[in-house]
Amino acid sequence: MGMLEDYFKGKTIIISGMGSGQGTATAKLIEKLGGNVIGLSRNGNPPVGNHPGISVIKCDVGKQEDLEKLKETLSGTKIHGLVNNAGKWESATDLLVPPNKLTDFFMSNVNTQYSTIVSIKDIMEKHSSIVNIGASRNLLKVNHAGYSISKYAIEEMTRIAASSLRDKMIRVNAVLPGSVSKEDSFQRTFPHEFPHTGNISEPLEIANISAFLLSPFSFAVNGQCITADRGLGL
Repeated sequence: MGMLEDYFKGKTIIISGMGSGQGTATAKLIEKLGGNVIGLSRNGNPPVGNHPGISVIKCDVGKQEDLEKLKETLSGTKIHGLVNNAGKWESATDLLVPPNKLTDFFMSNVNTQYSTIVSIKDIMEKHSSIVNIGASRNLLKVNHAGYSISKYAIEEMTRIAASSLRDKMIRVNAVLPGSVSKEDSFQRTFPHEFPHTGNISEPLEIANISAFLLSPFSFAVNGQCITADRGLGL
């Protein structure tokens, strides 16, 4: 990973949605590559263990006042990347969820990411990168309207944001995972000890793609949505 380490050394990456799965795996990977991570979570709890390269700020990205405070806190900090990992899934008894439930999912899965982009873009460095986390369309086919419509919207949001921020030299792409384990399996799977069977990805599988998209090795990739679901639709 020498070339990736050369890039991430000293770089600062913001990661929203610092839960036990994808968010934490991405933070640990960036730290392992020599980068500094500013994690955003509603509870402000840091990952378990000794991680000097990861700091966590208590910030609900669904609240505009928290994002405004975050922008003030980060004033003067050079930001080189953003991973928009905030979002949620929960079951529903009917595919056509009530309108208020659809709105709730849209606010959690789309508005959080959109608002974070709008709040952070002006303090990001040139040649930086944004990675949005959506969901594989193969998952959307079997989920209810609240989840599927909101996650599908992330794809168009990514395209529009990429077009808007192109002149600022900020690339915007998305990763569309399938089912991902919520286990904190970083130590067991790093750097690429993944099980070769099953359709459930390890969080580090998605983190590796995010790291690639954050780096200049994906310089030619912009406005794209990359499906990473282990071939779920095959």
